[in-house]
Amino acid sequence: MVTYKHLEKYSEPLEYCIRCGFCKANCPSFKQIGWDSASARGRMTAIKAMMKGEIEPDEGLAKRLYTCTTCGDCELRCPPGVKTVESIEAARAELVDRGLMSEKHRKILERIALEHNPYGEKNAGKNRFKRGTEGADVLYFMGCTAPFRSPETVTATMDILDAAGVKYKVLGEDEWCCGSVLRRIGCVDEAEKLREHNIEAFNRSGARTIVTSCAGCFRSMKKEYGMEGIEVLHTTEFVDRLLNEGRLNVKKSREKVTYHDPCHLGKHMGVYDAPRNVLKKVATLVEMEHCREDSMCCGAGGGVKSAFGETAVAIGAKRMDEASTTGAKLVVTPCPFCKTNLSDSSKCLPVVDFAEYVASKLRKA
Repeated sequence: MVTYKHLEKYSEPLEYCIRCGFCKANCPSFKQIGWDSASARGRMTAIKAMMKGEIEPDEGLAKRLYTCTTCGDCELRCPPGVKTVESIEAARAELVDRGLMSEKHRKILERIALEHNPYGEKNAGKNRFKRGTEGADVLYFMGCTAPFRSPETVTATMDILDAAGVKYKVLGEDEWCCGSVLRRIGCVDEAEKLREHNIEAFNRSGARTIVTSCAGCFRSMKKEYGMEGIEVLHTTEFVDRLLNEGRLNVKKSREKVTYHDPCHLGKHMGVYDAPRNVLKKVATLVEMEHCREDSMCCGAGGGVKSAFGETAVAIGAKRMDEASTTGAKLVVTPCPFCKTNLSDSSKCLPVVDFAEYVASKLRKA
């Protein structure tokens, strides 16, 4: 009998799926692909069949499991509370163990092993942002997408921290990928090595508060790192705190903006108010029809952007179509990865990172 070590603890919870189909209501991959096997219901059925020996793990099953963006909308809608995202990620880990990883995901794994970031860039490139302020117990964790694909996000975040008089550190090349992308695609052991390295680096830095630009990094460190005595905040939360403490001087414009909720920040971690509190102080916020808990996914998460780029862009285009109906002049989102895919999917509406937008509204002393 085949043993599935990663899925073992989900064997009983998987039976809770009552096949009601509520998970299909706002599922980005189901709406794009159209087959039931692209919904959480279909995926739970396939995983159960695999565990019972009714089907063999193969490339067809892998494709369906890897077209999930892991947005988590299905979990919020599931009446019996099936841990669909965890089950899918565990099933992916089983596929990885059996060599059923896509070539594009394999390249990500190789790049991280070589340079500690999924883009294969020289990690020493992060040193241009390195800062070692004496006595600082705040650490700014840049992530990978921001410094290597959207450096203006890093610069804007540091401008905000400087304007507020925050003493902080930036690790530079000693900051490795948080491991979120590896966990999402099923490379558990490799992700654990990154976690161990980063925790050691955090402890050496003396950090008591970690602020991160990326929603995926935030979720990973807050939910999966298991750190004691270290507060983890997303940039939106920290900026909201700074404004409430009167440490930032901003100007408000009449410009209409709409806000996109990153799934790892909103659906996974429940951070909805902080970014909206900030944006209402610097602009006129107009909401999309689907927002907060009901927000639509950008389409990039869970390894979909790298392995199924056309699917990711098609999903993102639906979100940008909705954004265009609000009358907003631009879309603001606090996740560099969401920014990338929504920008790739947009026909005309610009997409701006949260920190960049806030930094543009700072009043000069």
